[in-house]
Amino acid sequence: MNREYKQFLEKQHGKSEWPRFANGSRRLIKDLEFDGSEVNGWTLERVRRDEHAKPLVIRSLWRRDETGNELLAIDLFVCPSVKAARDQLLEVLGDFQSGAVERNARKDTPGELAFALGDSMALFARINLVVLIRNAGPKVVSVRPASHAIDRLLLRWSKSSSSK
Repeated sequence: MNREYKQFLEKQHGKSEWPRFANGSRRLIKDLEFDGSEVNGWTLERVRRDEHAKPLVIRSLWRRDETGNELLAIDLFVCPSVKAARDQLLEVLGDFQSGAVERNARKDTPGELAFALGDSMALFARINLVVLIRNAGPKVVSVRPASHAIDRLLLRWSKSSSSK
């Protein structure tokens, strides 16, 4: 992204007011895999690791009903650092065509820094990851339960000995 556009996005999304988080004792999360049990009530339809993307992106599609009307797309961006995750979050914000995406600073918000488009889209950063959860089917459903489930999973993975 060019410098001018990045500065525009930083101003538009109040980057100067974003909380500062130190990585502290948490490990960066690198080794991720979905097995389908991560989001209660949802079935993992497909998952694809885009190893050529920078950063690595794990794209998944989840289904809640048999008809396929209730679908969620969950993208995990695996960044090399906390700072890189913040930059990636800004990059994802720049991809939205809507000015209705707002910072979500409530205490029960997933991640360390979060944005939302009502209940239909959640974008948040946790340690070195950026998570984008959005509706992908014809019936709009709340992404909040899935965003909290993924955030709890990330916290477990950050403490797990399998993460590096």
